[in-house]
Amino acid sequence: MQPVATAVLLALMACAPAAEAKKFRYSGGPRPPEDSTLAVADRYLDPVVRSRGPRVPYTNLQLTQFVADTAVARTLASAVVDSGTHAVLAPAHSHPLNFVLEHALLKALSRRGVDVTVRREPIPDDSLKSLFGRPGDPLIEYTLGSARVTYLRYVGILPGRVKVERQALVTGSIGMRDPNSSRVLWTSDLGQNFVDRFARNQVALVEEDRYPDLKAQLPARNVDKVLEPVIVVAVVAGLVALFFQNRP
Repeated sequence: MQPVATAVLLALMACAPAAEAKKFRYSGGPRPPEDSTLAVADRYLDPVVRSRGPRVPYTNLQLTQFVADTAVARTLASAVVDSGTHAVLAPAHSHPLNFVLEHALLKALSRRGVDVTVRREPIPDDSLKSLFGRPGDPLIEYTLGSARVTYLRYVGILPGRVKVERQALVTGSIGMRDPNSSRVLWTSDLGQNFVDRFARNQVALVEEDRYPDLKAQLPARNVDKVLEPVIVVAVVAGLVALFFQNRP
């Protein structure tokens, strides 16, 4: 009977359908971890990505440009500038960092489809009408009141782990005028700031000699602020030790 059973088993195995590998298709891969809030917030910054975010700090100029971009985008949200409009962009006053605000305005106006002619010097009121040959072209003037970086305080007490907290601030105003009549069509204030932290030993990486306005004094290290948490920890540790020592 055994040879017969073996033959039947072989016959059944020969008649069984061949096994096929299953195929799985995924609509999308796993989401990559967020490197840092700043890297997600602005696209033009290209950070050096690590598992804990960028280790190379952004320069003071990069941070100021980021703040200017955000401030201009929010301010121009209420401006009446239609796509296809031709406008002239000019500063109302001179400032060594006017190029930061100018670059932010050009990017924002380009996204709205506005054709822009750029002037780098303020335009006198008595020459507005002679400079513009197309009636209806608005004059967009910007004033950069302040663009600076301030080092607020030190964060941390462990050697090699101390960080500097800095603030980038941009303030000013944007206005739109009719060049033929000098009538103000629209105006709005400009203001934005951003606070981040970077390692204390990387100050030379964030500052540039070409832009002294974006340099700042390092905060004074207060010895009392350093010793206070150490004293608090020592007192708490002593109380805990006494508690366990006096237990029956």
